[in-house]
Amino acid sequence: MLNLVNPAQQIAFARLHEFFSAQKHWYRSLWGIGTMLAMDELFEACAVMRQGHLSEGSVKRIASSLQKRVGSHPAFTTAEKQLLAEQVRQVPRAEGVAHFIIRELCQRVSLDYLSRWAADVAKSNIRPEHFARLDGAHLLVAGFSSQFLHDWIASRRDAPESITLAELCQELQGVMRSNPPRPFEVLIAVKSMLRLNAASHTPWLREAAVTEWLRQNAFDTTGVRAAGAMIVTVTARDEIGAANAARNESDRYSARALLATGKPLDLLPNVWVRGSSREFSTKANSRGVAVSELFRGDRIFASNVSQDVDAALELLAHLEYSSPPAAIAGGWGAIEGLLADPSDRASAADNLATLVTCSFPRAELTALSRRAERIYPAECAELVGIDTNRERSRVLARMILDNRMPVMPSVADQAAVARMRKLLLNPHPELQTIKDLIAESFHRLYRQRNLILHGGRLDSVALHASLRTVAKLAGAGMDRITHGHYEQRLRPLELVAKANMALAVIDKASPLGCVDLLEAT
Repeated sequence: MLNLVNPAQQIAFARLHEFFSAQKHWYRSLWGIGTMLAMDELFEACAVMRQGHLSEGSVKRIASSLQKRVGSHPAFTTAEKQLLAEQVRQVPRAEGVAHFIIRELCQRVSLDYLSRWAADVAKSNIRPEHFARLDGAHLLVAGFSSQFLHDWIASRRDAPESITLAELCQELQGVMRSNPPRPFEVLIAVKSMLRLNAASHTPWLREAAVTEWLRQNAFDTTGVRAAGAMIVTVTARDEIGAANAARNESDRYSARALLATGKPLDLLPNVWVRGSSREFSTKANSRGVAVSELFRGDRIFASNVSQDVDAALELLAHLEYSSPPAAIAGGWGAIEGLLADPSDRASAADNLATLVTCSFPRAELTALSRRAERIYPAECAELVGIDTNRERSRVLARMILDNRMPVMPSVADQAAVARMRKLLLNPHPELQTIKDLIAESFHRLYRQRNLILHGGRLDSVALHASLRTVAKLAGAGMDRITHGHYEQRLRPLELVAKANMALAVIDKASPLGCVDLLEAT
């Protein structure tokens, strides 16, 4: 059971757990990467800059963001912060002293990162959102699957033994040590065998051998009809992560098979991880790219569509279901095609961040209003009968400002109410902070696209983290663009101009304007 000494720690724990949930919406998802990965990203970027695939301005942006992050990071000592600041005062040059110090400092802090957090939690009042975002990202970047972390944290919450948040950090450090990246054997089976070259050395298992492998590893073979299978070895920290890695392998093999023979692999719906007690779906988990306006406005099969918007939606679809390199290339293509200024392609990252930021208050308030009305129908009677999200958000915002909002039973919802109160009371700086966080993720997507298309890099250190952070955000932004196109008759950059104006003029005197940022005139 939890032994959390104050509301801040309760919120920190709830948010950490929420970040690992498969059902989280874009406005409550984890937008950033871990600090250790940010240091690795800078180290890699310095080398790539020398090869000509990233500009000095791009690397300077990474260095500036990292210095700002580390400057307020409790896991770094004062001396370590000063050391990093000295190394990034100028853009580090590949294989120079500053370049190697960044790597050495990263390795030093990585050894006991969560233990350092434990010490800080034990002696001070933490910023709960800061704690949850940084530690959550660190664990995901370390290679754990979201589901493994979600289940593990839930098990500690429900265990009879008492545990503090500092102790939780120490235990998580122990989990990292006891679950190092290690090899897993995974069986990937096909319904029908691909035509193979006579000289093929691929170690395929045939029907009987597939069944025997499953039985030897204690899997139920009922209903399994495999013509053949291959066993791949992947590296992961947990069995769910191993299944995810094997799924990526099968996607690569299927793409090669399609190019070589004209037919993709005809995969069975599951893969099997040696040592696991269950099977895993071959279908990738949704990355959460959603453009709900197409459904709300009954426009899935519309014929009077904008050619630009329609082309962008086709490209954006790759961000949901394609392999990581294709997803990043297609996703950025959709964003750049609609939102880049003619002379600056990277501007599309800031423009989309502006649109997503303007969507944030209403998205969170709308969801809270529906839960509050369902849980507290009497206290939230003024919400009854209001159908439009805009008006529901205004009513709930006024309830929060007037301290009439009932206490939600979920600590995660309580945290959301607290975040919205803080935003409504001082909207301009709070919205700017949100925009900066989101823009950083979109700029990373742009850099990953350049590494893939110009540098042929399919193994960048931030490749998978970039997809995790931007997929839902890109869907939210495209949803606003689609709505603006159909309902407001605005071109994407016209909508960006409106959003920039709204963010520039919002102030404490008009807090309810936070729900009208994309409709303001």
